[in-house]
Amino acid sequence: MPQIVWAARPDGTYDYYNRRWYDLTGRIDGTRGDESWADVVHPEDHASVHEMWLLAIQSGAAYEIELRLKHKEGDYRWHLRRSVPIQDSDGKITRWLGTCTDIDQRKRNEDQLRSSALLLRQSNRELEDFASVASHDLQEPLRKIHSFVGCLRDEQAATLNAGGLDYLLRIQSATKRMTTLVRDLLEFSRVSSKGKPFIPVNLNEVITGVVSDLEARLTQTGGRLEIAYLPTVASDQVQMRQLLQNLIGNALKFHRNGEPPVVRVTAELIEGFDADGTPQPAGACRVSIADNGIGFDEKYLDRVFTIFQRLHGRGVYEGTGIGLAICRRIVERHGGTITARSKPGEGATFVFTLPVAQRKGVSYGI
Repeated sequence: MPQIVWAARPDGTYDYYNRRWYDLTGRIDGTRGDESWADVVHPEDHASVHEMWLLAIQSGAAYEIELRLKHKEGDYRWHLRRSVPIQDSDGKITRWLGTCTDIDQRKRNEDQLRSSALLLRQSNRELEDFASVASHDLQEPLRKIHSFVGCLRDEQAATLNAGGLDYLLRIQSATKRMTTLVRDLLEFSRVSSKGKPFIPVNLNEVITGVVSDLEARLTQTGGRLEIAYLPTVASDQVQMRQLLQNLIGNALKFHRNGEPPVVRVTAELIEGFDADGTPQPAGACRVSIADNGIGFDEKYLDRVFTIFQRLHGRGVYEGTGIGLAICRRIVERHGGTITARSKPGEGATFVFTLPVAQRKGVSYGI
């Protein structure tokens, strides 16, 4: 039998161990049970194990506890000790039966996960610290450079030749791009740290605001939006607006020359799962944003959602390469997934899935 099995009398005196106990602990068959436990349980666990066992005997209740047992090689391994009372027809306890299951690998995995989570939190704090620096120490000098170059260009326009004016314009353009890059990086860093609590959010209302924000771009490109009914999901309303605006804005931006963009937004309720694989009783919402734009080769799909990665040159389509990385970060914070389908010249469809309701006590902070 792969686990330790033991038994005790109603008063808690141990009187049986299976062969697994002796093989793992190196105890000699016939050793008094209470002495065996005293020698085998880790000193730091002994008091809590003994106290739990006495409480169980007094109350007659089943119990379980995690403890470390010393193996015959001298190392301690984590086990889960369980015990249940055996009662006669009158409800009187006649024996106790118990098991000890080796959970050492699980505990090691938990420790590793905790260490990884700690490192991740430290990295996030460092990123947030950088964001604070970026929001002031980097943006302020850039604003001054842009402003002073503008003043120089206006005041010295008559004395500068065409080449000099072109240099000044290039400086202004570069500082503007850098300011945008810093701003987007700041947004990326704040997705988790500055996110708001999840509340029921009507995505129809959210997308109405998005359409209003994109009205100028729709007019400029001659674009058309076709929006189906969207459900209500437990989410951060500000981030839902940012998510939809980034995805729809991209669909409008990457349109084919001479062809007005058409963007279709649809949604459906599906069977859902949390990020850890747990089924979602309320299901999930799958939202698709499809366009008739230039598309892309799906072999570059991993790059699409990676920060600073661009599939097109800045001279063709402006941007910092952070927008879709922000989208992925928002979706992952909500315990969802995001992907895309596309072929070059045949448009693209971006699809994200979110739980309709969030489980209490579950956090997907990045």
